Amino acid sequence: MKAFTKLPIRLVGILSFSAFSLANANDLTFYADALPVFQKNCVACHQDNGPDVGGISAPMPLDDYDQAKIWAPLIKNALITNYMPPWGAHERHRGEFKGERYIDKKEKDLLIAWVDGGALEGNPSDAANNAATVANGAGTTLPDSGWWIGDPDLVVQFEEDVYVPDEVMDWQPTIQMPVPEGAHENPKWISKAELDPGGPWVHHIVSSHMGVGVPGRGPFTYPEGWGVLLPEDPFITVNMHYHKNPGENTAVSDLTRAAFKFYEEGDVIDHVVETNLLPHRGWTIPAGHPNYEVNNTYEIEEDIFLLSMGPHMHYRGKAMRYELEYPDGEREVLLWVPDYDFNWQFLYEYEEPKFIPEGSKMHMSWWFDNSEANRFNPDPSQDVVYGPETTDEMANARIYYAPTTPRGLVVGEQIPDDIINRAREEDMIRRERADLFDPAADDFSWLTEDSP
Repeated sequence: MKAFTKLPIRLVGILSFSAFSLANANDLTFYADALPVFQKNCVACHQDNGPDVGGISAPMPLDDYDQAKIWAPLIKNALITNYMPPWGAHERHRGEFKGERYIDKKEKDLLIAWVDGGALEGNPSDAANNAATVANGAGTTLPDSGWWIGDPDLVVQFEEDVYVPDEVMDWQPTIQMPVPEGAHENPKWISKAELDPGGPWVHHIVSSHMGVGVPGRGPFTYPEGWGVLLPEDPFITVNMHYHKNPGENTAVSDLTRAAFKFYEEGDVIDHVVETNLLPHRGWTIPAGHPNYEVNNTYEIEEDIFLLSMGPHMHYRGKAMRYELEYPDGEREVLLWVPDYDFNWQFLYEYEEPKFIPEGSKMHMSWWFDNSEANRFNPDPSQDVVYGPETTDEMANARIYYAPTTPRGLVVGEQIPDDIINRAREEDMIRRERADLFDPAADDFSWLTEDSP
């Protein structure tokens, strides 16, 4: 297979040479030209007191001229390098996934030309003509409730703040979130779930019932008739992964929260959502290698509807591809992420769940950059293997799916034993596989113990 390479930034800049540069860029102003593009593509996140998405908030508002002017050179660079808008999925997937974040080339060229022309202000009165262009197509206008999912039916959080000491770089405790008394006394079908990390030091969160929370990832919103069962339980268990730079005065306190919306009685659940991490281990990335490739294959053993895909690597992650081989040998690229960014780990959910027939094979490929050219590389002089630490690497290809046969489960009626038992077992297994951390214990002896 040919090596995967990225175009040098200088070449990308040449290829992206703006058509507006050929015209009079001095005619472009913030209020008349740039602001409508910012409103359509950026302001949903880039605003005063902007929304928190998976622990990340935009650093500046772009509906404010003074701020846009200050940041103009970096805005241009972010556009030329495709760092913004953050999305990752190749342009070939436009229209396939919910909440996509593509910017049209003409709009990109206009913003670059506006910067090149001196980032002129123009007449503020021109903004009034563009007031209706503010967009929330990516689902990034935060509701008044403060939760992306709207008004939640249940909110849980740590019993008290979790203290992450100075000495910690990576720590992965399993913690229980107590359910408020009387708030959840019977099993409920989840239609939406949202994890709210306490800050950027949360590397990721894993829960049997809430999915995975990683930087930049929003809530889980299942299609109508799809859901996950939350058993009655006084606690909800989460596996946390904290990561920060160790040292004096680097300690933080974390209060991660979670919220749920449930289906109402009488609703019908046809598809019980399942997930598979599809991890691939047993490889070593050589020190200094700029384009190391690993591959894995997963066989589909029954007809399924594929709901979403979530690639996961760490700082050396470069690109990732899911490719489907149908039983007749035909191949289709399900997802191609040519510019993987650890800081923006999206879950790519189909507009409509995709049918995959029994006997198909899913081929996954990951590329890693362990060279000095990777500015995020913790140590290019080290060979790297699969491991839990942020400075290790991972090659995961999580999928969410369900069998195609409708279950026809009516919310409020008796839940089949196989479903409720499985839901209970998943959380019990998560608890049994890890020592539960008690934030009230104030015991950090584990810092001097060898990791398992």
